[in-house]
Amino acid sequence: MKVPLTPEEVIKFGEIATSLREWCRANGKNARDINRIIGKNPSYSSGYQYLNGKLAPSPYYRALLSQGTGIPESKLMVKKLTTAVVTTSPPVNPTVNSKPTDVLSFTVSNNGEARIKLDVTLPIDSAAALFRMILDAGIVMGSQHG
Repeated sequence: MKVPLTPEEVIKFGEIATSLREWCRANGKNARDINRIIGKNPSYSSGYQYLNGKLAPSPYYRALLSQGTGIPESKLMVKKLTTAVVTTSPPVNPTVNSKPTDVLSFTVSNNGEARIKLDVTLPIDSAAALFRMILDAGIVMGSQHG
């Protein structure tokens, strides 16, 4: 059973997991291969933890991973937690200012690619759970396709 990521883990380790998952998918590799790159036994836990957003490589292993995968070291570093600025706004009357396409759209192109756009504000716990689902699905955030 997978333990859900905490919001802090998503912020700190999400880019590491996303970068490594993308590299694995593009190269037909897995956590065992990541462990080999860092000189560990293939069944060692670190590769799995990096891919699951639970751990970041130390500077030594980060350099080995960068060299072995071609991923810039900056994408393999822990992100710092920052203080969020919370703003409030009056509720929006959905019949006047909002329609379903303002929040979610789904289109399929002629080449068979699906494009999903989501613009929604969520509490951090819900956002972390959604981000975890996106990571588990192998979808990489921030990449531009078409």
